[in-house]
Amino acid sequence: MADTPLADIRIGKITAKWAENNHLFAAYTAQVESTNNLAKEEAFAENLLEEALALYLTDHQTSGRGRGKNVWLDSKPGSSLLSSWSFLLGIKPQPTTSCLIGLAVYRACATTWPFLNWNLKAPNDIYIGDKKVAGILLENVLQGDEVRLIIGLGFNVTSSPETVDSATSLLESLPVGAPLLGQDYTAFLDRLLFELTDAVSHSEDSLTSTDQLSLLVALNRHPLLKEKYTGVDSDGSLHVGSIKISWMSL
Repeated sequence: MADTPLADIRIGKITAKWAENNHLFAAYTAQVESTNNLAKEEAFAENLLEEALALYLTDHQTSGRGRGKNVWLDSKPGSSLLSSWSFLLGIKPQPTTSCLIGLAVYRACATTWPFLNWNLKAPNDIYIGDKKVAGILLENVLQGDEVRLIIGLGFNVTSSPETVDSATSLLESLPVGAPLLGQDYTAFLDRLLFELTDAVSHSEDSLTSTDQLSLLVALNRHPLLKEKYTGVDSDGSLHVGSIKISWMSL
């Protein structure tokens, strides 16, 4: 990528400009420890009390996190969307929120680049074919009756870590003759904002039949599954034959 125009692109900075154009509160820093950590620290800062959504962006995380003890590695500064979407809620989100957020990111990707083999690996990874391209980390911060739902999203856009064989990037996955267009990335952000906002608005609801079927299709497109899922319950539980698996246990 060093000899291409993409070498100078900084995804975090570009995304911050998009947020500014959409009149969203956005905090962009070239480098931070973790966007989720910063979002948690400022969850109820005085200047955010009226902000339904606060977006945190960077071009490099020194201590990016995944679920549990997992870490998030970005290939090189500016190559990934490293973001935390902090939504202010009036009620603690239900476990189905994790399902809805994963489905939201999947839908945004598949709508923008429908010719790629997008799929969802429960509970929080987005894949193109058999390679991971994005990860999601959900955290809550409570203060009285208010909750900040923080959606951490790391998305490899122009490159992926060379040391991680199971990872890919959007750019690496595009077919010959289909360049990574700025207008497509902006369309993706527009769709992502819509999908995340809609998912968050249903964070206290059970999954609808449409959500359940959509999840089933997205999950069963994952090529590394040993067995296909046979059903998804309204609470997000997954079925493999007669076996029932809690989404939150994955």
